[in-house]
Amino acid sequence: MMLTRKKWITAMFVTLTGALVIAGCGNDTPSEGNGNAAASPAGQSGEQKASFPRTIQHVKGELKLDKAPQKIASVDIMATDYLLALDVAPIVSEGFSTKDRSPIFGKYAQGKEVVDLGGKTNLETLLEKEPDLIVISSTSNKIDRFDEFNKMADTVVIDYTLDAPSRLRKFAELVGKEEKADQVIADFNKLKEEAKTAAAKHKDETVLFLISNGKDFTVIHPANFPIYFDEVGLKPVSGLPKEGSIGGRIGIEALSEFAPDHIFIAENRRQMKPEEPQGLINIWTDNPVWKNLKAVKNNRVYSVDTLVGDTFFLGQIAGLEAIKEHLGK
Repeated sequence: MMLTRKKWITAMFVTLTGALVIAGCGNDTPSEGNGNAAASPAGQSGEQKASFPRTIQHVKGELKLDKAPQKIASVDIMATDYLLALDVAPIVSEGFSTKDRSPIFGKYAQGKEVVDLGGKTNLETLLEKEPDLIVISSTSNKIDRFDEFNKMADTVVIDYTLDAPSRLRKFAELVGKEEKADQVIADFNKLKEEAKTAAAKHKDETVLFLISNGKDFTVIHPANFPIYFDEVGLKPVSGLPKEGSIGGRIGIEALSEFAPDHIFIAENRRQMKPEEPQGLINIWTDNPVWKNLKAVKNNRVYSVDTLVGDTFFLGQIAGLEAIKEHLGK
């Protein structure tokens, strides 16, 4: 039914194009009070309306958008992250319960009405909401289902080999929020410079970012998170295992051997219990090896947002804020 409906809409659009253009000429001034992201799911800023139609280049090809999408579905929490950074609320999102597991995600999600698709994307809910655009990141395990999603609604795959600001600009292009992206990126770069200044005070001290899984740790490898090391200037611990998109796993004994001067540690957001904040970190407090770590004895262990342990834009903001706060003293 969705395909038939889309074809009908396309035919009607062709028929009415001339009328819409003429009508549009008399309505250049946007109504006051519009543009509230909490009330309007997608970007509808009047200052951007004239920039449509536009053609979006993406990983799976190109898509012509005649107007800013009003009903965006995010089947990838990594895409929701960037939309929220632009103050845009998708109508539905995979894993929106992340707001209960991440303070920064919860902050940006506050007041926004988004239906949670769950962790495996409830297709029935997705169909019921009749989105006019579906977004996925190129690193998502759902990218193989592109054709399936594209039959439900126009689908775009954002290239996540790009750096975070470039990704944000791509999302801004989708929703007509380029000016908002400029503002967010300017604030991001300012924060990065402040973190860089803080890091310079500890340039000879090693820093390790970790995710606590309860029984062991996942290292946040410098090669996968160059923003904290190559860009901000933190000194990494050498010899860390590099596996997957985050880093390899280590036990408490290996952590003792690496002996970092500073530890930034996040809970595993998939394993943590929202009702027990810091539970996966506090589990180590009575461990004799943990208590003997140099960073622990010197009170240089810093708890950070769960999103720091993944390639979220909001996670990078949280990571930079933590560096500024804890190393800037």
